[in-house]
Amino acid sequence: MEWEIVNVLYREMTYKRLKANPQLSADWKKFLKTFKRSGSLKRTLLSQALLFSFLGLILFPGVYYVKTDGSAVIYASYCMLPLIVTLYGTAVTAQYAVSLGLFEPLLSLPVRVGGKYLSALLLITELPSTLFLLPPTVALSLKLGITAGILGLAWALIGAMLGHTLGLVIYDRLGKASGGRFSGLKTAFKAFGIVLVMSLFYGLNYLQRYVASHYETLKGVFERYSIAYPFSVVTVEKPLLSLGLLIVYGLVIGVVYVSTVRRLWRRISEGTATEKRGSRKKLSPRSPALALALKDFKIASRNTSLLTGLLMPVVMIIPALAGVLSSGGESSAVDFAFGFVLAIGWTSFISIDAVLKIDGRGFEVLHSLPLSLGTFRRGKLITMTVVPVTAGLGAVLGLSLRNPTVVKVLPLALLLPVATAGTTLTVFYWGIKEVALPQTTWKKMLLALLANGLIIGATFGLWHLGWFLSIPFLVIVDALLLWHLSR
Repeated sequence: MEWEIVNVLYREMTYKRLKANPQLSADWKKFLKTFKRSGSLKRTLLSQALLFSFLGLILFPGVYYVKTDGSAVIYASYCMLPLIVTLYGTAVTAQYAVSLGLFEPLLSLPVRVGGKYLSALLLITELPSTLFLLPPTVALSLKLGITAGILGLAWALIGAMLGHTLGLVIYDRLGKASGGRFSGLKTAFKAFGIVLVMSLFYGLNYLQRYVASHYETLKGVFERYSIAYPFSVVTVEKPLLSLGLLIVYGLVIGVVYVSTVRRLWRRISEGTATEKRGSRKKLSPRSPALALALKDFKIASRNTSLLTGLLMPVVMIIPALAGVLSSGGESSAVDFAFGFVLAIGWTSFISIDAVLKIDGRGFEVLHSLPLSLGTFRRGKLITMTVVPVTAGLGAVLGLSLRNPTVVKVLPLALLLPVATAGTTLTVFYWGIKEVALPQTTWKKMLLALLANGLIIGATFGLWHLGWFLSIPFLVIVDALLLWHLSR
C-alpha cells in the first residue's frame, strides 16, 4: 500500500512537471508517450541504477590497484559521494515536491505520519546514487575479503541515509518562509549555515586526491578518528568494530530521522501557503529578465532547501582557497585560482536542478504573463550565474591582494560561469518554442555535462597555450549563447 502511494506521488510529480512544458501539453500523443516513459518509477530507478553502476567503474582502479593496507582508506574517501548526492537532492527537491501540492490530497486523510511519504519519495529517487560505490565495493571485497565488501556497502548506505536525514533537517528547520523586520538577516544567517555545512562535506571530499597519494600516512589519522564518518569506513578491516559502529550510527540516524519525519507533516501543510505568497510578486516592466531573477532569489531566500542549490558554487571556494593559501610560489597561486574558477564554472551547471524547481506551481502565474521565451531564459541565466560570478570575482580579487598576478584570472571568473550556465540552458531548452520548465532527466544532465566538459577542456587547453587565448574564446561562446537564448 505504501509503495503504491509513493508510486502515485512520483507519477503526479512527473505529470505536473510535464504539464509545465507547453510543447508537450499541446501535443497529447507526445505527452502520453513521454509520461509513460518518465512516469514509471521502476523504469526510472532501473535506468539510474545502471547508470551509476557503470559510472562507478571509474572508481574501481583506485581501490583495487593500491596496496592492500590502503584500499580501505581510498574507499572511505569515496563514501562522501552518496552523502553529498542525497543531501543535495533531498534539500533541493523537498521544497519543490511540496510546492506542487502533491500532498494536499493526503491532508484530508487520517494519516498520522504523512511526512514519511515525502521522505520515501525523495530517498527512493536518490538511493541509486549509492550504486556508484558498487564497483569499488567489489574491489574492496577482492582486496580484503567478502566481509569487508559487505560492510563497505553498508557504510555507503549509512552515508546516503545520513545525507538524506540532514537534507530533511535542513528543510524542516530552515525551509520556512522568512518574514518580519529581520528577514534579510535571517536569510544571511541561513546562507552562511548552508555554506558552512556543505563546505565541510565538500572539503572532506576534496581531500580524495590527496588521500590517494598519501594513504600510508593518513591511515593512522583515519583510524584515530574512526568514530566520525567517513573515517569510520576504514574499520571494515576490523569487522566486529565496524559492525558495532554501524549499529550506533544506525540508531542515532534513526532517532533523528523518525523525529524529523514526524514534524514534516505540519511542514508539508505550511509549504503550499508559503509558495502562494511568493507567486504574487509582480514583475517590473522595466527589466523583465532581471525581475525574473530577483523573483527567483526572493523565493529561494524564503526556502532554504532551494537556497542550498543556488549556493553550491560558493561551496567550491573554501577548499580551493585553502589550497591557494597553503601554496608558496606565484605560479602555483595562479594555477590554484584558475582551478577553482574552473570548479565554480562547473558548479554553475549543477544548479540547473534548483533553478528549474524554484517556481513550482507559481509557474502557472508566470505562464499567464506576456513573457517571451528569450526573456524567460535570460532571467534563468541571471539566476544561475549571479552566485558563481560574484563568488568567483570576489575570491580572485581577494587573492590578488596577496599575489597581484592572480588578477589575470579575473575575466575567466566572469565569462566561464556564463558559458557553462548558458550551455546548460541551451541543452535543456533545445527544441522548446514556448515558456516552459523542461524535465531534468539524466539524459539531458549527461548531455549538458559532456557539452560543458568540452568548454572546460577547451578553456584549460587554451590557458596553458597562452592564458590570454582563453578570453576571446569565452567571449565568442558567451556572445553566441546569449544570442541563442534571447531568441
